[in-house]
Amino acid sequence: MHRDTIEAITRSAAIPSMPLVATRCFEMTQDPLCSFDKLVELLSTDPGIAAEILRLANSAMFGVARQVESLKQAIALLGLSRVRDLVLMRYMVQSLNRAKTDPIDITYYWRRSLTTAVVSSRLASATTSRKREEIFIGGLLADVGVVILTQALPSKYEPIASQYRPLGGDMWMNSESAVMEVTHGEVSAMVLESWSLPALLVDAVRHHHGPYDALPADSPARDVARMIGAAGAIAACLCEAQDPARAATRCIDAMSPVGLDPAVLSEMLPNVQNDVESLAETLKLDVIPSRTYRLIAEQIARKLLAPAT
Repeated sequence: MHRDTIEAITRSAAIPSMPLVATRCFEMTQDPLCSFDKLVELLSTDPGIAAEILRLANSAMFGVARQVESLKQAIALLGLSRVRDLVLMRYMVQSLNRAKTDPIDITYYWRRSLTTAVVSSRLASATTSRKREEIFIGGLLADVGVVILTQALPSKYEPIASQYRPLGGDMWMNSESAVMEVTHGEVSAMVLESWSLPALLVDAVRHHHGPYDALPADSPARDVARMIGAAGAIAACLCEAQDPARAATRCIDAMSPVGLDPAVLSEMLPNVQNDVESLAETLKLDVIPSRTYRLIAEQIARKLLAPAT
């Protein structure tokens, strides 16, 4: 990374600090023997987070027979990893929604980030990877560097950020390296590192657009980076209305680095939209209308299942 660019980002204070509640929650939930009582005590210090956890526990997603009224009961129902993800996501949404994001379409940014997270998680489920939660968070945060660069170096980065849009293509990533001498993946990794997230996640996000051989062959981060990169490319297809045949070809190409049969993708696509909508509802975010999104996903799925001609 170019030292002057990194110093400029650091001086700009564009990278937000993670609140102590979120930091401690992440540390505590990494321990499988985490004390629920101590976690409840911690989360109770932030009424907003506590309310979100209770709201999620009582959502239709879990179909509980009676109202969940205690935070401890909600944590037991959701599980430590889901609580950890919710706390981290809630803070991220708050931080980015307060940020100046012009010329980025923040609705498109969230739609693409949520889709990347969901597809990343589903790809992980289709493999033997035990890093599903890390892959989900990595997918969600992979493009946060785009926002940070826009805030920190607006005059220099805004022409590049303006290409982060539907049908914007991938050339903006080449412009990052040429103009900024730093990539959004590297800046995203800076954010994760500043939040004391696991080194595996930091390394995977830094290299999610490759080159994957920059990571050691035996590094778990290498496989995680491949899945996040594949999910990001697939999400870009799903978040823009384009010719379904072209989108299907791009999706099939994106699957190549993870070594999964494209049929896996055709099976997961019809369910991705529901996951994205549920996640958006939990985080109170606006995403593309479901009918349009589902139509794109179904068209791609049909193309993947069609016999070769």
